[in-house]
Amino acid sequence: PRLKTDAPSRLDAKIQVVGLTRLLTDTPALLQDATGQQAFAQILVATVSIMTSPNFSSADGNDDDAEAEIGYDAVYSGLTFARKRVEDPFASITNPSAALATALQQLSASKPGVLGPLIQTGFASDPKSLLGFQNMCQTAGVNLS
Repeated sequence: PRLKTDAPSRLDAKIQVVGLTRLLTDTPALLQDATGQQAFAQILVATVSIMTSPNFSSADGNDDDAEAEIGYDAVYSGLTFARKRVEDPFASITNPSAALATALQQLSASKPGVLGPLIQTGFASDPKSLLGFQNMCQTAGVNLS
């Protein structure tokens, strides 16, 4: 993934987080062997990286809006700079961070003692993301011990 070089827009980031959350929590095969567990840890770190990016946490949902130059013809300019309204396919999920934390808590309850070591292993090389993950869990009121 090109997360470090190409930051997604806010809506794209939300869609990615919701999809990755479902992949993590709805795919029990990831936790069955060492390769799957390694993939789980990497996916979790990538998901938290998306959520801690500036684009994800920014308040505005605009995607690279450039200042529109209104030229000599208002009708032409209106058509040139017109945009199709982007719809949120996951409008029911208002807080993807809390949704991830809650889903991980449910997964942890169903598989006790499995997620803790995976989380520690995944975030071992990225303490900044670990802090973001801990803050996310604390804000959601989730304890994954």
